[in-house]
Amino acid sequence: MTKKIIKRSIGVLLTIGVLLLLFFNKGGFFSRSADRSALTGTRQQAVLPVRATVVYPEPMKDLIVVTGSLLPDEQVELSAEASGRIETIYFEEGRPVKKGDLLVTINNADLQAQISRNEYQLKLAKDREARQRILFEREAISQQNYDQVVTEMNSLQAEAELLQAQLDKTMIKAPFDGVLGLRLLSEGSYVSPGTKIVRLARSMPLKIDFSVPERYASYIHIGTPLKFRVENHTGNFDAVVYAVEPVIDPKSRSLNARALYPNEKGHLVPGTFARIEIAASNLLDALQVPAEAIIPEMGTNKVFVYRNGLAQQMLIVAGLRTESHVQILEGLQAGDTVLTSGLLQLRSGMPVELSQIR
Repeated sequence: MTKKIIKRSIGVLLTIGVLLLLFFNKGGFFSRSADRSALTGTRQQAVLPVRATVVYPEPMKDLIVVTGSLLPDEQVELSAEASGRIETIYFEEGRPVKKGDLLVTINNADLQAQISRNEYQLKLAKDREARQRILFEREAISQQNYDQVVTEMNSLQAEAELLQAQLDKTMIKAPFDGVLGLRLLSEGSYVSPGTKIVRLARSMPLKIDFSVPERYASYIHIGTPLKFRVENHTGNFDAVVYAVEPVIDPKSRSLNARALYPNEKGHLVPGTFARIEIAASNLLDALQVPAEAIIPEMGTNKVFVYRNGLAQQMLIVAGLRTESHVQILEGLQAGDTVLTSGLLQLRSGMPVELSQIR
């Protein structure tokens, strides 16, 4: 009896389960509600919010952007030409000097003594030559005797010039106007030829050294204007190319050039890194799009444009390129709305919503 009751109960439960399954499969209330929720969610997810920009003809410059360095107009490491002990240092570190200013003297007492002796000997030789000339004119002495006196005088004159040249090497002077750096030696130091003492540099004007790839070599010539920027200074500075190498460097395949900046206020420091821009061409009405809107694909370029709520793929032909924009030669017209975000998710014909237009 108990077994019959259990079997009957199991049969009832199975019947109820089958009825419920049939109800849901035939589109019951819960099933229809779930289907409507899923459909609504799918439609919401299919509309992709994107940013876009409207394309209009605008001026565009084809810029050559390279790096360079600011160099002093003139620079030299002042060093000793003679051996000896530094006797006196006349300059102060970091101060401007004029061309010809005496900066350092090396002990030259021995040369001074030799110069004094030579001066006496030369004076005596000149007096002797004057007397002998009178006698020679009177034919009181021979030509040979007179020539010996003249030769002695000329030898002493040459010795005087040699001693003066040696004395000049013991006196280090500024070769041009500029500013001195930090001195490397003190008074009393012993130096030999080539020993560095101090650096002298002139930073008004400044030179800008840079190089451009060989494909841009035709744009660089004497008189080419350029703009450059440096760290810790806002805005651009203007300079003009004044020298260009006559040949392209075969190792780097680039052309070296040099520009000049007046630096009249002296606010730029030599040795600074510079970012240089040179205008290769200037277009007044170039149709252009942001560089991030272009998608390269299989040797071609494409963009997505907004058409009646849908994203439409367009093949384009690109022209000039700058850091932020690309010129469009074919494929777009003025007034087209080009999508600039969500490019990885976009497909042609996909519904999109413009969240921002610029």
